[in-house]
Formats: sequence, C-alpha cells, structure tokens
Amino acid sequence: MFIKDINFQVHFSLYSEKYFCKDFLKKYNKKHWFITKQSIQDSLERSCGLQKTSLIDIIKFSQEDDIGLFKFDFRVAGTSTSPKTSGNRVIFALCNKTGKITILLVYGKDHCKKGQTETQWILEHIKINFPEYKKYC
Repeated sequence: MFIKDINFQVHFSLYSEKYFCKDFLKKYNKKHWFITKQSIQDSLERSCGLQKTSLIDIIKFSQEDDIGLFKFDFRVAGTSTSPKTSGNRVIFALCNKTGKITILLVYGKDHCKKGQTETQWILEHIKINFPEYKKYC
C-alpha cells in the first residue's frame, strides 16, 4: 500500500479554492457545498482506509520521495448520485514523510477540456499551476 496509516493534515490549495470550489459553491446549495468540503477533508485525513476502496485511484507515486498524486471521487451532500457516477473528483498530493495532503484540484467532469483524456487534463493543470509537483507528472 502507498498511503501510511496516519491522520493527515489536509488543506485546499489557493488554486483549488479560487478556480474550482467557487464553481461548486455557485452550482450547489451553499450549505451542501460546505458540508461536502468538510466531508472531503475528514475523509482524506484518514486516506489509508480509503485506499482499499474504489474511491481513491493512484495517478503517480514516487517511492523515492514518498509523495503521490491521487484522485478521490466524491458526491455533493444533498444529491442522490454515487461518488463514482457524480463525476466529481479531488486531485490531491500526499506526502507520507510530512503527513500532509494538499488538495490541488476539485472538479466535475464538465471542467475537463473536450479532446483530452481526464488524466491529460489533470497532469496539464498540475504541471502549469503546481511546479513543486511537476516531476510527478
């Protein structure tokens, strides 16, 4: 397994807040979005247990640096769709050494460009906006 069995410190990057969370806030009820955001943080704090489910996918992991990029499926509170079928995702960087998780992107499938795979779109955003994680793309 790639994720240590510890409680992680989770925070949203300024980029995710400015460009993505804002969209969810407009699209969904404010109360539901805040509940969802807290739920994402709470879930990712205990990522080790989640890695055994289908809700987390590994994008890239460096055993040398003990850092990885992961995708987490979620649903917005108050909706009836499952996390997988909702198309809502969180991309996060996890460092086992520091015990920190940085949420890089929070998006729905409608954020992705047409003509690109979802993974290409994710890696392009990370390379451009998060130079510290570029080498993991």
